[in-house]
Amino acid sequence: MPETKSKRAAGSFKPVHSPRAFELVCASVREKLLYGELKPGDKLPPERDLALQLNVSRNVVREALRSLEIAGIVALRKGIKGGAFVQEGEASRITQALSDLIILNALSPKDLFEARIMILEMIIDHLFKGGSTLDLSPLQLVVEDTRAATLSGDIARRIECARRFYHELAALVGNRALILTVDSQTEVIQTFLRYRVADMSADTLMKSRDAFMEFMRKGDAEAAKTELRAHLTRVHTSLW
Repeated sequence: MPETKSKRAAGSFKPVHSPRAFELVCASVREKLLYGELKPGDKLPPERDLALQLNVSRNVVREALRSLEIAGIVALRKGIKGGAFVQEGEASRITQALSDLIILNALSPKDLFEARIMILEMIIDHLFKGGSTLDLSPLQLVVEDTRAATLSGDIARRIECARRFYHELAALVGNRALILTVDSQTEVIQTFLRYRVADMSADTLMKSRDAFMEFMRKGDAEAAKTELRAHLTRVHTSLW
């Protein structure tokens, strides 16, 4: 009796794509960063040395370095003391990614705003969870700088104070991932805010900041969250 064919056909396989040479160079640099062999501030070997070590052409090395520069991993500097230097991690790359997602309609401003508020509320909850005394002086300093900026009508300084305010709030937790997340969200908002900040009441802003700080000093997390949410809702509503 002839052998019957299987009722279920074997799954098809997708073609295997070999990584390009410059991608392997990038992967090698990332691997050294992962294992601590390279750290922020370190200078990579010259192009010629890298090409010899990795057994690739200098053109491949240049393409890899450009790719790493775009990714924010290295900074390429010219001159006698130039070269490729490992960068410190910063929020700008996350900011650009979020901005691009909004431009491409893959992320709505409403979703970003809601996520921002939830993260900031989570930070406030965490700060009072342990019951330890908080050093609010860096945050209060930003509030006073904001007051001076509003009185002088310095819009650029006022925007910068807003960035610092949320940065210092996140910094109270001491979690680098949270700080980068908050910084990137704030920067995305500020790309729109800088065109509308003059329309926002300085008096309302300062009343909100002062109330928030008073609730924080009293350890009233719920009141602090309510005040922060009310302020951010006003800001977000004015933008869209």
